Amino acid sequence: MKTKQSTNGLLYFREHLSCENYMTDTSTGFKYIKFDEGTSIEEEYAHKNYLLFFLKGDFFVYCNQYCNHRFHSNEMVILPKSSMVKISAKAKSQMLAMAFDIPQSNCDKLLFQGLTSICADMEYNFDPIPIRYPLMPFLETVIHCLKNELNCKHLHDVIQREFFFLLKGFYKKEEIGTLFHPIVGKELEFRDFVMQNYTKVSNLDELITQSNIGRTRFFIKFKEEFGMTAKQWMMKQLNKRILGKVTEPGICVKQLIEVCNFESEAQLYRYFKQQFQCTPKQLIKRHQAENCDL
Repeated sequence: MKTKQSTNGLLYFREHLSCENYMTDTSTGFKYIKFDEGTSIEEEYAHKNYLLFFLKGDFFVYCNQYCNHRFHSNEMVILPKSSMVKISAKAKSQMLAMAFDIPQSNCDKLLFQGLTSICADMEYNFDPIPIRYPLMPFLETVIHCLKNELNCKHLHDVIQREFFFLLKGFYKKEEIGTLFHPIVGKELEFRDFVMQNYTKVSNLDELITQSNIGRTRFFIKFKEEFGMTAKQWMMKQLNKRILGKVTEPGICVKQLIEVCNFESEAQLYRYFKQQFQCTPKQLIKRHQAENCDL
């Protein structure tokens, strides 16, 4: 027997909006996302763990060393905190994202502790697990609330707890282990250390020294975490800072030396010739002119 879907909208919207628990920041909890053809989401440093529920269409996901993995509707996968992430869709698609830290309730902590031995014997390949009953109607309810702007932080907390209850009740431990493998018993301190300190050092050697990790181990761990060599990544971040700085009004060569942590103007000129095929003054002039045209 078919049931008629409710078309009810949110009642007393102003009361919800004026409540101190109404969420205007969507950095935690659930978020419903619709993709148009050819659009993408990119995040260089994920500040939360993200559980992605793919609802409609096909998605292509980059996550650290896992490149361009394809996911389909009715699948879900975890993106761990501190990841470099890009999600794209070739056609109109829909997904639900749940941003969360490691669960704090005793019940959910026991769930994660129980997965440690399972994950230790598992070869992880960024594989999804299926979305099946009773998660399907549960997610429909979540989306209905979000579409109607029922956005209380307490509701998000309750929904997250309910999700973990349903997962524990209707999924095998091996499936849950496959889903949460990237965040079970994993140390995220290395990536956090790099993100917090790479702008404070003059070169890669200083960063290695501060990490208290052997040089060889540092390079191996860096490649595993960031998907490229430490030198390539550091250069990429420096170039981004330079390109952001040259658009600022009144920027001068001396300030660029400070941004790059270079010792001399000659060192700065050599770097610019190598990376941008021009002098610092030429790059500043080019980007200032582009801003004027805008």
